[in-house]
Amino acid sequence: MPRTDSVNTQPLAEYNKPFLSTDEQRELLARRGLRIEDPALLDSYLRHEGYYRMSPYFHAFLLAGPDGGKLDCFSPGTSFADVARLYEYDKWLRSLMLAALRSIEISVRVAIAHHLGRRDIFAHENPNTFKQSFLANESTFRGKSWHQAWLDKYRQLLTRKDTEDYIRAFMAKYGERIPIWVAIELWDFGLLSRFFSGMKNPDQQAVSMTYGVGEPGIFASWLRNFSYVRNVCAHHSRLWNRNLVEQPRLVLSNPIPELRHLCARGVKAPGSRAYATIALSAYVLKKMNHVGDWGARISALFEAFPSSPPCVLPRMMGIPENWRELALWGKGPPARPQPGQGERPAETLPPLPGAWRNP
Repeated sequence: MPRTDSVNTQPLAEYNKPFLSTDEQRELLARRGLRIEDPALLDSYLRHEGYYRMSPYFHAFLLAGPDGGKLDCFSPGTSFADVARLYEYDKWLRSLMLAALRSIEISVRVAIAHHLGRRDIFAHENPNTFKQSFLANESTFRGKSWHQAWLDKYRQLLTRKDTEDYIRAFMAKYGERIPIWVAIELWDFGLLSRFFSGMKNPDQQAVSMTYGVGEPGIFASWLRNFSYVRNVCAHHSRLWNRNLVEQPRLVLSNPIPELRHLCARGVKAPGSRAYATIALSAYVLKKMNHVGDWGARISALFEAFPSSPPCVLPRMMGIPENWRELALWGKGPPARPQPGQGERPAETLPPLPGAWRNP
């Protein structure tokens, strides 16, 4: 009888490929046409990064077959140095995105806690904080309302052993019913974005306007996208050409000038690639008066994109050809405040890679 599982209802093939040693992996890559100028460098990556983790980067350089699928042979002239440059590029992209999304996450936490806390210090537990659709049993999550499911997850975080000492000290004195400005420090980005999605529209509007977004449903989709990309980065997964599962909504009734290019005519599925999240992050950071050199570093990373036509191109990451001319990247009117008008100190980020990894 054909074998299936909980994920696949179609008959499954038996996996019968043999285990390959590092030497055998190198030989397989060579047979497929990869130019290996420095075997020690390749062996270092295979031992410490892993063949399977690097396979999407190898895959980018494979020849395409007549049906559009990839063949088991590399594009002529492809060297391992090309693959390594793309792999390291993606690592630096993830590092910069983590820095941006960390700042955005913390800022949104504070904005929500400040807005709701002035009205109700336990707003996160109060059903009056939320839309009816977030509370209704007919909108269930495993038999519970979205709010009850959210509360269950939140209460699990209260009892975790790695809860911050200052929060544990607070609960030791006052119990587990803690004000929103304390509770919100426990939330991860996913819990935060879900909470925002359930808030009533006027409260969503007040928070989203902090970041120059007049349509709270749009901003809610941005937060879900930020949470998704943050998890991709935190788990060291491929980002540069990933087809984003959680895509931000980009069509606003009152378009934001700096982001108008994301929906320009001829741009297909603009929210499906990493560039959309990068652009939204840059916009939100500017609205936060975040004056570090993050934007300059992202621009430098765009400039350093390891193009290898026809296999690896900037458009595969969603980067528009005219990005250097866009106001978002500093080519238009200045969007930063004058000194003394709320500028935040620059955040220290790792230097851009000057040379690629050596064995």
